[in-house]
Amino acid sequence: MYDIVIRFHYWTSSIFFVFGLIMVIWAIVGWVKSKAYSSAFNKLSFIFLLFLYIQLLTGIVLYFFLKPENLAPNISLEQAVRQSSLRFWAIEHISLMLFAFLLAQIGRLFIKKLASDRQKFRAATFYYGISFLVVLISASMAMIR
Repeated sequence: MYDIVIRFHYWTSSIFFVFGLIMVIWAIVGWVKSKAYSSAFNKLSFIFLLFLYIQLLTGIVLYFFLKPENLAPNISLEQAVRQSSLRFWAIEHISLMLFAFLLAQIGRLFIKKLASDRQKFRAATFYYGISFLVVLISASMAMIR
């Protein structure tokens, strides 16, 4: 079961990166060129956030309910903190992902309340761009480990 969920997690994160990159580039272009904030961009930002929700839910399932077979079943948090690869998964990855998720969610709520299209794209560049960057950094750290 763990293998199925982790593969799903990897695939949805790959799709997330494609949507995230498109959205951040679209937001920057919309901000710089003063484009109209369209319903298509709003739908894309919804898909971006939807994939963050999917990542969060599968991450929670993996973290709390499923364990890889090669991990000792009785490992404590203190032992995990001493080992850098376990510390990454137990503390750093989940913290970075929660930060990215909350930043994107707050950004989406904030963007809806802005009046001008230029302000919306500027805020989208900030919120979604930083959120995407945090996820990218965390995923890169996971590949290194």
